[in-house]
Amino acid sequence: MRCFEAMGAGALLLTDAGNYPPGMVDGRAMSVYADAKVAVGLIEKSLSDGSWRNIAAASHSMIRSEYSKEKQMEKFLTFV
Repeated sequence: MRCFEAMGAGALLLTDAGNYPPGMVDGRAMSVYADAKVAVGLIEKSLSDGSWRNIAAASHSMIRSEYSKEKQMEKFLTFV
């Protein structure tokens, strides 16, 4: 849930490695770390070069288009 909330708010999602829903791709829609040292490096890089802005904007756009209420309802209706 936190993934959708962060991306929906237009923030950079920095998260641990794992299985994520479609569209949540490392480097495009979020930044993934394997350990604390990598997380710190990603934070420093994102803040220094501003790359977080592009990733955050892309993830926000993806959430709004791929996980909109309309699409959720369409998917729900296929099960009913």
